[in-house]
Amino acid sequence: MRSLVYRKSVPRYLLMRAGAKRIKNLETSRFSPLALEDIPEPKLPTSEWVRVKPLLSGICGSDLGTLSSENSPYFSPITSPPFTMGHEVVGTVTTDNSGFRTGERVVLEPALGCAVRGIDPPCEFCAMGRHALCVNVARGNISPGIQTGFCHDTGGGWSQRSLVAHPSQLHRVPDAVPDEAAVAIEPLACAVHAALKNAPGPDDTTLVIGAGSVGLFTVAALRQLTPAGRIICVAKHARQKEEALRLGANEVIHPKETYTALPTMLGTRTYKPELGKPVVMGGAEKVFECVGSPGTMEDAVRLTRPGGEVALVGMPGARSSLDLTALWYKEVSLAGTYAYGVEEYQGEKTSSFDLALRIAPEIGLETMVGPRFRLEEYREAIATARAAGRGGYVKVVFDHRGFRQQASGIGE
Repeated sequence: MRSLVYRKSVPRYLLMRAGAKRIKNLETSRFSPLALEDIPEPKLPTSEWVRVKPLLSGICGSDLGTLSSENSPYFSPITSPPFTMGHEVVGTVTTDNSGFRTGERVVLEPALGCAVRGIDPPCEFCAMGRHALCVNVARGNISPGIQTGFCHDTGGGWSQRSLVAHPSQLHRVPDAVPDEAAVAIEPLACAVHAALKNAPGPDDTTLVIGAGSVGLFTVAALRQLTPAGRIICVAKHARQKEEALRLGANEVIHPKETYTALPTMLGTRTYKPELGKPVVMGGAEKVFECVGSPGTMEDAVRLTRPGGEVALVGMPGARSSLDLTALWYKEVSLAGTYAYGVEEYQGEKTSSFDLALRIAPEIGLETMVGPRFRLEEYREAIATARAAGRGGYVKVVFDHRGFRQQASGIGE
């Protein structure tokens, strides 16, 4: 089957890390670790597993970071190259098994926790429904991998034929949710988890830094699922500003206004030190950092009020040098918010994916998906995803349904 396969080697890794930002299209060149290959379909690890044919599969920031070698080597021992990439997937079941019927549409929850790996009893995190925090991701009956799309044995969404999934990973898609919305349920579920884990109150001012898909989905989840009062979003591009306001932000500022207009909006003042960024004495009660760059992570801490909270939602890169004096001086709480799980919502325990599927129609999720590319157009697709903000796109996807839509037809 035709699949986009990631094959890692130390020389390629070092080349990509040194030149990906300076040499145009290096991450899809002949030096890239990614190639379109004909490979066998993955085997079912046990009789419980199900085959799924991808319909649409998203291109995530973590995928781009993997291709450019900008991601941290932290994950190297808990992935298993070569692997077929793609973890944001809507597909159809192709085997009658484990309660699923051929033809049913499903969204993949890609975390490869204890249940998936056949480990019983489960680790304490899987027992709580936090499969993404599983401590056994290098054990069990499949190869190491934190998620589908980073594991040799599961296949991935960047494939024309099939991947294999444990039934616990699959969520049925309601008829009211189109494919174009369903493919973005996984990143929306991540935003749902971030919003509920760090839920602001009605009297809080919440700042969301970044308006790519992570930031925009975080704005949507905050407005739909929490009592958040005032939400301010930092957005660089026109489409991002438009979407942030549509999804529930009260105000949007440009990154250039971070230390000019924004402190006044937060009811505080700035002071210029001898070196470095301005000192902000007050700030927002809750700050969601949705970029993952060292600069914006430092901004997040500086723009939080004393005793406030910063949530790191965007995936950090491999290089990070921060001045954390403000964290110490203001007694700011800094926490990571990774992936999804079982959430406390309105007094009940509910899956992040179920909540994401619930709010998808309310936010018009499908309008934020596109353009769509055939697998053979992967070079163009990845370049488009890399420049999504400038191009006016939110979520770029591969379309395996035999339909090609031009970039001008977003959301149609």
